[in-house]
Amino acid sequence: MTFSPPQGPTEVDPDSDTWTATERALAAIWRRLLGAPRIAREDDFFALGGDSFRATQLATQVARGFGAPATAALAFDRPVLAGQAAWIDASSTPGARKPATGATGPGTALTTQQIEFLDWMSATDPPRDPGAICTAIRIREPFDAALLRRALDTLTARHEPLRTVCAPAPGGALRIGTAAELPAEVAETDALGATAEQRLRHAVELARTERDRVGDLVRDPLVRALVIRIDQDDAVLVLSVHHFVFDGWSLGVLLRELGVLLSAFRVGRPDPLRPLPLTHADYCRWTARQWELNREFWQRALAGAPRALTPFPGRAETHRFSRRRHPFTVPAPLMTALRAAAQAHGGTAFMAVAACWTAVLADWTGSTDLVLMSPVPGRTAPEHDALVGCLVQSLLLRVDAAGAPDFPELLARVRATALAAATHQFHAYHETAPRVPYPARIHYENWGSGPFLPGLRSEPFPLPREQQALDWPAPPGEADLSCPELIAEEHPDGSLGAAVVFNHHAFTPDTAARLAAAFLDRVEAATTAQETHRA
Repeated sequence: MTFSPPQGPTEVDPDSDTWTATERALAAIWRRLLGAPRIAREDDFFALGGDSFRATQLATQVARGFGAPATAALAFDRPVLAGQAAWIDASSTPGARKPATGATGPGTALTTQQIEFLDWMSATDPPRDPGAICTAIRIREPFDAALLRRALDTLTARHEPLRTVCAPAPGGALRIGTAAELPAEVAETDALGATAEQRLRHAVELARTERDRVGDLVRDPLVRALVIRIDQDDAVLVLSVHHFVFDGWSLGVLLRELGVLLSAFRVGRPDPLRPLPLTHADYCRWTARQWELNREFWQRALAGAPRALTPFPGRAETHRFSRRRHPFTVPAPLMTALRAAAQAHGGTAFMAVAACWTAVLADWTGSTDLVLMSPVPGRTAPEHDALVGCLVQSLLLRVDAAGAPDFPELLARVRATALAAATHQFHAYHETAPRVPYPARIHYENWGSGPFLPGLRSEPFPLPREQQALDWPAPPGEADLSCPELIAEEHPDGSLGAAVVFNHHAFTPDTAARLAAAFLDRVEAATTAQETHRA
């Protein structure tokens, strides 16, 4: 589902002196979530950049701040600020505000994704490894690796998941703890070549080699940094953190704080970062309490769900898994039309993409009961935003594709499923995952700009997304029944960078290319239907 990190402060409409107290307070929530330059009472939540993830955050903060029983449907049913405020005034319970903090307690607390990772890793011998979250940044100024080490050590001290230690336990499981100190690995190397162009090519090779490096969760550092020097004022930083303790949102947090620390340290200033408002352990204990509240919903939603999309034409039997990708692009004009079609029917771009992908899979397999899996950040309250960890929540979206629904009808079904799942997103995924071990994965991103270090002259450096060196066995006696995954990333120019990611042991590149073409056909059909409806 679409999401992006929060933006900076903004302003309200200059005529806001006529606003009600509820409208003012609600506008403050909108400002934080949307980062719009100004907020007016007649503004539309989605026109200002809202999406399904932000709608969930809005619901959490409305329920918390006003005591109103809000769900993610609030933004969809009443997208205009004045309408939301009126609903809040009619629905609020005085004195019902409760802070979303966790209770303290002993022991190493884990997120549901971490527990599921442990189950997944231990299902094979040797254990599988989920790999690392990795990024590369080009820094066009002198770069001090010693300051980088100091800054990374400061961040590992600040964020307890980065000090996670794993040790073998009886039966092949892992025992998880937290170390008082766990230094990051920082290495330096020079790109070789007689010219700047040759050194740049070598830097690309070195960065890709580092990206493909597979660590060991027990023996190796969780945080790794490689500085590749191209010239005195030109370097590439490759930063990797093991996925067991880290997710995509955490990368934005880490880069932001790393830039702040480097800027402070190089002029002799102390650590300027404010204390975290919530510990990772307290977050884990808070979410664990939500599992109990949401367990019945997920049991009901997944009752009788198919374990996999099978048969899947083009899938060969295999007992191994390794990712490859077929990249393609949804051009900006076509994506703009799809967004308009989604908005016309009360949906988001993610919901439209999910509906089109569902239609492709239903056509391809003949199945009408499909379970998609889409990750969301698992951060619904402001104090969650600054945490580093593997907080991601995997939402299982069961979609009914029976009756050959047209785009508006299928979009409505996806929307209903997505909103219900988002409302109950804090669930024990390690319990629900075995019900549907091979969902149809869809990963939708809306990060805005590429990675950089604030305060430094820096820019994204090209790096493959997948670790092709990761080649996993299936559990004993079990064939891999995964189906190709759709990854989609919104670009600043309005286009959608997409890829069909597939197990190359089971599928051919031609199958992936045909699925991508079928998806583009579905997008075209959805936008054509919208134009016909307008006419």
